[in-house]
Amino acid sequence: MADNNVQKTKKRKKNKKGKQGPSAGTMNNPQQPQQSGSGANSIKIVALPLSLMEKNLLKQMLADFLASNQLELKLEGMNKQQRSHIHSCAQSMGLKSISRGPTLNRVLSVTRAPGSSLHLCLDAPVLMVNSKVTRTLASSVAKIERVMASAALKGNGSRADQNRPRNGFGLVGVRQIPPHPEYANNPLNGERIGLPIFRYRSTIQSTLQQYQVLIVKGATGSGKSTQVPQYVLESAAENQHAVRIVVSQPRRIAAISVSERISKERGELPGGTVGYQIRMNSNCTSHTVLTLTTSGCLLRALTMDTQAFFETVTHLIIDEVHERDLDTDFLLLVIRLELKKNPQLRVILMSATMDLDALSAYFGNVPVLDVEGRSFGVRIFQMEQILSQTGYMTAAMKQILGNKIDTATEEELLHAYILTRYMEADIDNNLIVSLLELLVKTGEKGSVIVYLPGYNDMTSLMECLYNSLPSDKMQILLLHSQVENHEQKKIFRHYPNIQLTIILSTNIGQTSITIPELVYVIDLGKSKMKIYDAKTNASQLTTAPISQADAQQRAGRAGRLRDGICYRLYSSAQFAKMNFYTIPEIQRRTLDEICLLTKIAAPEQSIPKFLSQALDAPQPEAVNQACSRLKLLGVLQERDESITMLGRILAELPLSVQMGKCVVYSIYYRCLGSMSIIAAYHSVRDPFVLPVDRRRSFYPQEARLKMTESSHSDLIGMINLYKQYTDISRRGNREVAQFCERNYLCSNSMAMFVSAVSTLRESVCRIFKLDQTAKRHASAYDRDNNMLRLALTAGLYPNLAYYDYTKNELVAECDPNVLVSRNSCLLGKKKMRTLPSEWVLYVEKTRVSEYKSSLEQTSLVSSLHVAIAGGKVLKITKRPSSNLGLLDTAPKGQLCIDHWIRICMHPMFGEQLISLRMLIKREVDKMVMMRRVDPYIGPEIVRSLLSADEGTIALN
Repeated sequence: MADNNVQKTKKRKKNKKGKQGPSAGTMNNPQQPQQSGSGANSIKIVALPLSLMEKNLLKQMLADFLASNQLELKLEGMNKQQRSHIHSCAQSMGLKSISRGPTLNRVLSVTRAPGSSLHLCLDAPVLMVNSKVTRTLASSVAKIERVMASAALKGNGSRADQNRPRNGFGLVGVRQIPPHPEYANNPLNGERIGLPIFRYRSTIQSTLQQYQVLIVKGATGSGKSTQVPQYVLESAAENQHAVRIVVSQPRRIAAISVSERISKERGELPGGTVGYQIRMNSNCTSHTVLTLTTSGCLLRALTMDTQAFFETVTHLIIDEVHERDLDTDFLLLVIRLELKKNPQLRVILMSATMDLDALSAYFGNVPVLDVEGRSFGVRIFQMEQILSQTGYMTAAMKQILGNKIDTATEEELLHAYILTRYMEADIDNNLIVSLLELLVKTGEKGSVIVYLPGYNDMTSLMECLYNSLPSDKMQILLLHSQVENHEQKKIFRHYPNIQLTIILSTNIGQTSITIPELVYVIDLGKSKMKIYDAKTNASQLTTAPISQADAQQRAGRAGRLRDGICYRLYSSAQFAKMNFYTIPEIQRRTLDEICLLTKIAAPEQSIPKFLSQALDAPQPEAVNQACSRLKLLGVLQERDESITMLGRILAELPLSVQMGKCVVYSIYYRCLGSMSIIAAYHSVRDPFVLPVDRRRSFYPQEARLKMTESSHSDLIGMINLYKQYTDISRRGNREVAQFCERNYLCSNSMAMFVSAVSTLRESVCRIFKLDQTAKRHASAYDRDNNMLRLALTAGLYPNLAYYDYTKNELVAECDPNVLVSRNSCLLGKKKMRTLPSEWVLYVEKTRVSEYKSSLEQTSLVSSLHVAIAGGKVLKITKRPSSNLGLLDTAPKGQLCIDHWIRICMHPMFGEQLISLRMLIKREVDKMVMMRRVDPYIGPEIVRSLLSADEGTIALN
């Protein structure tokens, strides 16, 4: 592949003037292919400068090729940039591409082996139904036609009022004059006065009187998170001003802990003047004036009713802006637009490390207040210095250095070390062990934190330490988000008989914690980062270099309580090549929810135009793909990108777009009770924890699989987990603790899970005005897993894969290289071959290698489930006689679902299914529009069909 070696990660330079092709309008219509003599599809394209429109068009050509029966696609007259883009897209779709011919007349050929195309794989499914199913549907046709005709005469009724008061998620309330705090006898008052930010109290208050926006750069330990909100409260109390203050934190735990700390410093109980409101949990009252929340929760409350929110909120404080999470960046965009029309609003942005000049310019060159931190000196050693001072030397390094072993300079040592590491593992555990051995030999007591990318790296190093260091002189602890809470809290304990406390941590230990006796930091300069690939519609958790700002934060951990040392296991040159700041999430995550909220926050603007005004604009491809997905899900209108009634409901639910759609359809299919458990599970942290002992690392997976039993569904397994836990909870705390320990569950996460189920059900009841009778009706089929699978299919589509028994391969849309997750109950090709259905539904797809993707949270569904609930555009066509793998006895018709699924079935049965689908759509649209549950007939017909099909496919 001559052109496929072009570096894809670098930005392509524009062609020089005179070498550019004509305008985009001169491109030949790809829908009018010219047949070559060989029968291949030949399209001639005039060379053009690469644009976003052309990228999408070229990618669509490949998608159309996948959906055709052609074995080869030829593209002529393309320039180098176009060919490079085709090569890249073809590789991600599992196609082969090659360019041939002279430089000025190259022909690019895209091919696939016979029978290997995605379309042909998904052309093989056959829906063989028994006579009972056929009779059941046929007998319902007359009823369907009567209901459809009646609905056409009556119409859908009046539309629900789109402008009715929205839910403010507890953040919209009445302005009040806050009470004076009880500082007089509070022992914490002395600590407050001793914080570095205290001397800036009057400056902050006076600046807010002159400017709408203030940026506070507060170094670690300055006290900005707890004190700045109090200064606003105190000023309001002194001047008798009615206020309402909302503070945003990037994490739930920070919102809770900071609110409780402020209450304690004010001498009040939590939930009084100061409270918190986070997703699925709240501690606020009618007297609450200062509310701490997460950026995600604030974003939803703000976009649900922007006008009502800003009519009541006087001060908005966004903390930890430097983390650049997706929700915070979107908040900054919405706030920036609101400030222009709301001169009374005051905004405080607080950050530790960030390009504050760019942030200040974004808001019109607003003032920046630089507050020093309360920290001690930290000496930093880079890799070349560590090698020189410790004398670390491997046999391979000795061989490279030769007779220079004793006289080598720092640069020579570093060069020899780098050469020997190319064929080794990414992490040099031996070097870390050697460093820690030196620290033990010094005899000085203290704690050391080692920053590692992930759990496997931590447990691998821990094993090396136990084998190399004296166990009586060290205590090894893990700090990871998936490790049990009581294990994490051990880092704050004092160990009097231990010389060195070694904390192995991910970047969770980088901010917002103060570890007693921490003296040393060992920084490997790496972390796990989630990146979204728009080409394959998959996320990838990859190990990537940290930013320079992250490196500074890590080093600062050693200087919180005393002078410290930071060992950086990367060179000065590597540090210089690091990005100054972390890549913003808005440029590396899926944008479905953000695009949906955009149409609520700024309905008059196009989504791409609105998001292009962000502090760092997202990738246009990711925006376009998110918009296309929202249109496919029925959230946005195809013609003008306006939001649908379904989209408005999904925006109110504290869930992802697809999981929210599952909940809406579960109301229609009468399995709301069970679906609310599944949806709530995906809105909180995974309760299964990782064991500290590496030898038990597979135990949580065994416990997870026990919950799935014979349901062939990871999702339904979570219902079993919920029911077992709630049953055990009635027996007392001891039984709960034993249950969690036995099944490797975090008790706090399980309690949050149960609370989330309750909160979600309350939200649904509010949105759809469900009384007790309606709630029972909406959950009448909770125990019918077939109805549950139907609701899941309706919401999660197109997250669907098909197992090709002839090749033992799993194929998803535009991605023929997928496998089920190692945590899935469907894992293993041997198990896949014995499953009762070929269709696998999944929640998320993650990239695990260059050519493979993993399907997370899977569930088996049948062809009938897919035919009833999958897709948007359906039609019945005659099955081509050339279909590979199908016998002449196979049904002669095809149900075509969108552009990529064709299920063979008898034409009459297919026509009747389409009539049923039309009825379902009409009834769901009416339910969504009226926000009311009526006794629809669609669920009864569908349930009778699925019941009649049980003899054909063994799903329950």
